[in-house]
Amino acid sequence: MTTNEIAAGVQAGQADYLQLWEAVRGFVYDRAYRWARYDVTIDDLQQCAFLALVEAVGSWDRDRGTFLTLYGLKLQAAFTEAAGLRTERDKRDPLRTAVSLDAPLTDDEGDSLTLSDVIPDPVAVAAINNVAEMDFQQRRHSALEKALARLPEAQRAAVVGKCCYGRRVDTRAYNAGLRALRHPSISRELRQYA
Repeated sequence: MTTNEIAAGVQAGQADYLQLWEAVRGFVYDRAYRWARYDVTIDDLQQCAFLALVEAVGSWDRDRGTFLTLYGLKLQAAFTEAAGLRTERDKRDPLRTAVSLDAPLTDDEGDSLTLSDVIPDPVAVAAINNVAEMDFQQRRHSALEKALARLPEAQRAAVVGKCCYGRRVDTRAYNAGLRALRHPSISRELRQYA
């Protein structure tokens, strides 16, 4: 019996899938050995081939061609999928080439790290920078308050009124306050924030 006759018998319920499998086994082995180079075992390819056989029998139409032609196409699709090479798009899919964030790395000193340890986190970096900026501003504000506290009340009011609020102030008190803030005993604390 030919492969087409056996496949028609299977469709009609007069033949068994195993009988058809025996008829196409050589065809399957020939194709499977070509695909074994893609890190897929021959056993896995045979299982895919049997499932492709069942699918081909279900969709084969005698009037449209031979069974082996359709089965060859189903077999190629099954092997391609088993090898992970379904389409060009799938081959280039970043998830197929992705590396786990827990992948071990070793730095120059020999310390064991993971990939997640060395990939920057922009949200975390922004949060750390925000905390550092707030700390800097608090320290600068504290140093400025201490420096202003060392001025006499009239000078302090003139400097704060003019610099912070843009008010008209006593020019003599304002200039004296600025001179006092420039004195090394006071300005030493403020220079690091300039």
